[in-house]
Amino acid sequence: MKILGYIFLGLIGIILLTAIIIFFYVRRGLKKVAREMYGTDSIIDALNQSNKTLEDTHKSVNSMTKIYLPQIMRDFPEFNYEQFKNKAEHALLSAFAALSSDDMSVVTDASDDMRSKIRSLVEMNQANDYDEDYSDCIIHQTDITQYTKRAGICKITLQSALEYYHTVKRRSDGKVVQGDPNRKAQEKYNVEFIYVQDKTKMEKIGHGNDSIGSHCPNCGAPVTVLGAKHCEYCGSALLQINVLVWSINNFTKV
Repeated sequence: MKILGYIFLGLIGIILLTAIIIFFYVRRGLKKVAREMYGTDSIIDALNQSNKTLEDTHKSVNSMTKIYLPQIMRDFPEFNYEQFKNKAEHALLSAFAALSSDDMSVVTDASDDMRSKIRSLVEMNQANDYDEDYSDCIIHQTDITQYTKRAGICKITLQSALEYYHTVKRRSDGKVVQGDPNRKAQEKYNVEFIYVQDKTKMEKIGHGNDSIGSHCPNCGAPVTVLGAKHCEYCGSALLQINVLVWSINNFTKV
């Protein structure tokens, strides 16, 4: 039995020695990486520098502008891409401002659905006794990421890469329950525009087809271009047919 005990203790000793060797080997490797990448032997300092690098690295948007913009321009010849980018960015900033101030009056360029979403978020914070804050927001890039046409509604989704300081605090004691007041967050958001064509003047072409058409009130010819103001056959104005409104319908964190 004593022999077995000695063998058992010997195995434990070997395991501990192996663990110590592995520890120092890994530590030496980490120090080497820290020295080569960050110029320091301190693993903690290297991790802090790594976190700082991540904090300053902007996220990349899923840019499909080159693909979708020509399609949108064919459907809507008067489409102003820069104007849409500005509206999307202003809508995001106004949503952050509303959540930070609990003031819905600062929301701009938003549909009733988007206003309702922001109002629900504000009311949720109030019910949970939370104080949410977005500050120093900078938008780095905004591009078209999606364009769809379905059942009389066109949707354009723009994606923005941005950074901000974001915190959620308890109002009762000021304790931070989400976010870090000293660290910037790099995020991406989608902003969705919708374009609704008057359904009373519309009909679906075929079955399972996303194409939408209406007819010229003068010659009865089908209107195949969304956003067209004149019939391509007789030239008659189509303003009475197309009751068209672009609005920002939603925003989501990606």
